[in-house]
Amino acid sequence: LQNDSDVAAVDYNYYFDAPPTAQALAGTPGSGPLALTLNPPGSSGKVIVGLVDMNVQSLGAQLDKFILPQLSVAGDAPVNNTDMTHGTAMAYAILQAVAQQSSGGSSVQIQPVDVYGGSQTTTSWNVALGIQAAVNSGATVLNLSLGSSGDSSVLDSIIGLALANNIVIFGAAGNTPVATPTYPGAITGVHAVKALSAPGQLAPYANYWAGDSMALPGTSVVYFGGQAYGVQGTSTATAYASGVYAGSMALHPTSSSQILGTMQSKFPVPGR
Repeated sequence: LQNDSDVAAVDYNYYFDAPPTAQALAGTPGSGPLALTLNPPGSSGKVIVGLVDMNVQSLGAQLDKFILPQLSVAGDAPVNNTDMTHGTAMAYAILQAVAQQSSGGSSVQIQPVDVYGGSQTTTSWNVALGIQAAVNSGATVLNLSLGSSGDSSVLDSIIGLALANNIVIFGAAGNTPVATPTYPGAITGVHAVKALSAPGQLAPYANYWAGDSMALPGTSVVYFGGQAYGVQGTSTATAYASGVYAGSMALHPTSSSQILGTMQSKFPVPGR
């Protein structure tokens, strides 16, 4: 294929590891399930977060209003309403952050794209297809709470096209405390997100490679099926970043660069 003049490029198809699993919590910590009202978005200037992840399950009638019809590029995931998926947890975390930027209502919507298809792993090719599907469906923000150690030229190219269309992208920095980059978070133009364990403290599991980074809380309490779950990792921090940005853009739709500048000032990466 590499010697075929009709082929643009050839690269490895890198595996993406399984995301961290949620842990059921005893009792009902926090202030209870999230309460957020959807303000119907206008016909233009919509803020849509493309959530490229596992499939997203129902979050209940109120929060499901924020979730657009799900897309899949890896086949349909088996129906499972018992075990919460990573995509469901990330959707909830995004909406938590959106709620913090609003007074109880927002017009932000989430476009879920399943790139796992029920498997515990995915590939750089499926992630690239998922990004393409999200962008084609109107996503203005991309949440990439996943990662691999392999840098795929195909993924680089599709992200370059998204960035050229002024789509803001947040990517997880990785959950191994090394200075090795994690992709797609390390791709130029993607805002890599590291995790905090406490204000001003980088989480002990978080990657710490240099780059265009910010650090947000790496822990969240998610409610699913009447049960509280704890989720942790740079994937959660990335979901928070996407939600903060999207919620702010819904209120101030013409100030993307200002919002990003404020976020980088408010959420700097602390030293180890």
